[in-house]
Amino acid sequence: MTCTNRPSRMENVIRSYLRQRYQPKELIIILNNNSMSRKEWQWRVKGYSGIKVFQLDEKVSLGECYNSAVEHASFDYVAKFDDDDYYAPNFLGGEMAAFDYTYADIVGKSARFIYFQDISTLAYHEAYPQFSYVSYVIGATMIVRKEVFRHIKFRDITYGEDSEFQKDCLAAGRKIFSVDRYNYVTIRHHSSEPHTNPLEDYAYLSYCIRCWKTRDFITPITR
Repeated sequence: MTCTNRPSRMENVIRSYLRQRYQPKELIIILNNNSMSRKEWQWRVKGYSGIKVFQLDEKVSLGECYNSAVEHASFDYVAKFDDDDYYAPNFLGGEMAAFDYTYADIVGKSARFIYFQDISTLAYHEAYPQFSYVSYVIGATMIVRKEVFRHIKFRDITYGEDSEFQKDCLAAGRKIFSVDRYNYVTIRHHSSEPHTNPLEDYAYLSYCIRCWKTRDFITPITR
């Protein structure tokens, strides 16, 4: 599922979904911008299998948008994709496999790669160890057992909805498991684009373990 208020990111959302090898799958898109046309995007995706487009008023919080997306989901697991990051073809398959060898209710990544477009740098950040039970995974990498949402929902907030949801899950005795670092990249977009502060890039880098100068961020992270 993806919630977005940025028309410029819609093509990336669709590509991320189509790229995934895992089957069966579906994509639930929630438009959270009143200027975006649901009919237009329904028309644009009608040639693709399993893509559903819905719309909520832009005043609705991101947390409530995700709760709505869950209600529209058909399968027993719900994955959260951000609209501007990169998901390699085996992202879904790799994370879904973890439900077979763990007792996790949420699977995701606490170790990740970050690509800084302005300085053509790929960096590696590890908040918690890979292949371990943790207290937090990156929100954009979460896959959640759908039954969890019968008891715990995203809070009605727009910032921090991922971390608060995970805190609520832990408080209820649910388990979170961190898989490997591969097949996902957080993209720090060019400073001319919205939601990107170039000064923050160097703050991010200061917490990273390793950095590489490269224009190809896909090959090193793909497994």
